[in-house]
Amino acid sequence: MLALGLVETRGLIGAIEAADAMLKAADVRLLEKSLASGGLVTITIAGEVAAVQSSVDAATASIARIEGAECVSRHVIPRPDAELEHILLLQPRSIEIEAAAPAEAAQEGQTSMTDPADKAKPATQAAPPSKEKLAGMSINKLRQLARDLQVPLTRGQIVSSDKKTLIDAICRAALKEKE
Repeated sequence: MLALGLVETRGLIGAIEAADAMLKAADVRLLEKSLASGGLVTITIAGEVAAVQSSVDAATASIARIEGAECVSRHVIPRPDAELEHILLLQPRSIEIEAAAPAEAAQEGQTSMTDPADKAKPATQAAPPSKEKLAGMSINKLRQLARDLQVPLTRGQIVSSDKKTLIDAICRAALKEKE
């Protein structure tokens, strides 16, 4: 079962330490970091109920070790309602990639018919994106797509890569996945 864990700290250093402790303590995913006024930072994680609970406990203990850091609140929501998925991103994002541009379909004389079921498929099942389509995407969308396609780059390499490197890695990963 999926659970949602929230830890709110006063100060960024405590939040970074908390996030690090949570991710190292158990198999959980970091969903987001939210900044609020007054120096409040909320770290949100998701995973199995027991893993989230132990991660939140580890975060609380790690914040207590830092001088000046304060754990304002902590909470675990076991098995959150499905309606919360509209507010929070509990599942990794899937970026939709169209196989062909509408102009290409018009040149072939075919009409483009989209099936709603096809749009729900994750990007990993779509046809390899064209380099032109990828070049039109923002660097942040390319980085997210690279993470979703699990390109052979580390997280740090994805963050520091330029647009051309990301496009090449995405194309290689999409072709490899297609085979």
